[in-house]
Amino acid sequence: MNVKKPPLVMKEKTTEQPANNGTTRPKNSPANLRPTEGYILEVDGKFKSEYENSEAALKVGLELKKKYPHIQVKVYDAKEQTWTPVELSE
Repeated sequence: MNVKKPPLVMKEKTTEQPANNGTTRPKNSPANLRPTEGYILEVDGKFKSEYENSEAALKVGLELKKKYPHIQVKVYDAKEQTWTPVELSE
């Protein structure tokens, strides 16, 4: 019995495009550029998040280190261009 089945076609739903209210998304900075201001949390050699002060960055880094003790966590001071390792205290 040779019965042709109709092809399966998914209909695309039409979605409204979000209105551009004069705002634009910030461009992602290239991965090989270091930030020039603030404190950046670095996990296993990759910059992850930025903070205005070192205490906030250290706090988040310590929480990550407690949750995942095997990762390497550092706080990068962009102004001074220095790294502070985050270690668990015994």
